[in-house]
Amino acid sequence: MNNVKILIGAQWGDEGKGRWIDILAKDADAIVRFQGGNNAGHTLYVDGQKVVLHLIPSGIFQPEQICALTAGVVINPSVIIQEIDSLTGTVTIDPSRLWVSARSHIITPWHVYLDTENEKQSQNPIGTTKRGIGPTYAAKASRSGLRTGIYTDNHRRQEWLAEMAEISEDFRRHRQENKLEWQAFEEAAVKLKPYVTDTENRLRQLIKQDKKILIEGAQGALLDLDHGTYPYVTSSTTVAGGAFGSLGISPRNLGEVLGVAKAYMTRVGEGPFPTELTDQTGQLLAERGQEFGATTGRPRRCGWLDCVALRYSVDINGLDGIILNKFDILTGMKEIKIATSYTHPDLGTIDQLPWDERVLEECQPEYQTFPGWSAETPKSGKIHDLPEEALTYIRAIEQSIGCPVTYIGTGVNRHDYLTRP
Repeated sequence: MNNVKILIGAQWGDEGKGRWIDILAKDADAIVRFQGGNNAGHTLYVDGQKVVLHLIPSGIFQPEQICALTAGVVINPSVIIQEIDSLTGTVTIDPSRLWVSARSHIITPWHVYLDTENEKQSQNPIGTTKRGIGPTYAAKASRSGLRTGIYTDNHRRQEWLAEMAEISEDFRRHRQENKLEWQAFEEAAVKLKPYVTDTENRLRQLIKQDKKILIEGAQGALLDLDHGTYPYVTSSTTVAGGAFGSLGISPRNLGEVLGVAKAYMTRVGEGPFPTELTDQTGQLLAERGQEFGATTGRPRRCGWLDCVALRYSVDINGLDGIILNKFDILTGMKEIKIATSYTHPDLGTIDQLPWDERVLEECQPEYQTFPGWSAETPKSGKIHDLPEEALTYIRAIEQSIGCPVTYIGTGVNRHDYLTRP
């Protein structure tokens, strides 16, 4: 049964995955988040209203679909409770629709403190969101983490807190000095408990019943802990293959993998960015695209589309198609460029993304330049409705990355997109 579809970010995150999950969710029975935490932000517009989600899958705005958070997610209990409360009255959220994995790990106030201090004291800060994500995954890997099923069991939560206080004097001091914060943390457990379940087993049963599962990623493939531009990456596995481990399902169930990419490139935080534009063109892309982080509000670095990086993302995710988002932002530009290779001072021409971030920092992009188009981009319809200059641009991208462009994003609303005939 090939009834599982995966949608991931194909760049450095912020590609617009949230609205595409919302669009595709109507054809799914369950929408599943497989990694990351509230360091991610999915922005979408529902009936003209802007909504930003950090943990709950974007499919929650479909009327009947199940939404699930699985083992690979890290959860700040206060944040998810705030999200649930904020959506009350807009959509129905109850334990029958929202499943939170007992195997997922909890972000505590201690982890947030550690994240902030680590970034503050580092000589080479990564540019994290300081949401406690990295320390929580680190605790998980060191087998000292707090799983959600343990957190919502009052007795076992107290056991974990006592063990941590015994191990770490700093932890004990932090609890004493931040009593209100820790009190709120413990109170959230009562509200979260009804949603906590054996999510992975329940999803496997849906798959056996031939129900359709749509898996959503957070961040982007180039931020993957193993395959991204390390160390300027996130703390989890963001590539499509990571979904199977988080859900506890077989790759044999996979039907399709789609990647979302912008028609240009952005990056938040530190790290190499070969096509970054620090001139007026970069500023224009940022202004037109409203390039500010959904979670932090930080301005995003902008540049031309990097097909070397996108080709790499196609390969490591096995993408069947690319969703080229924010295509309308390019309308009216005199010329548009894509990077098809790099030049390195010692290594010469490079057409594959280097594993070494220092090599990538030294690379200069080699561009193909295309004439822009002034005709207004249609909001809906077919891709062949685009101006010929736009079609030339799309064909060049497809040829460079070896993957078809299956959808074009033309705006912020649900119906603002173009499809293949």
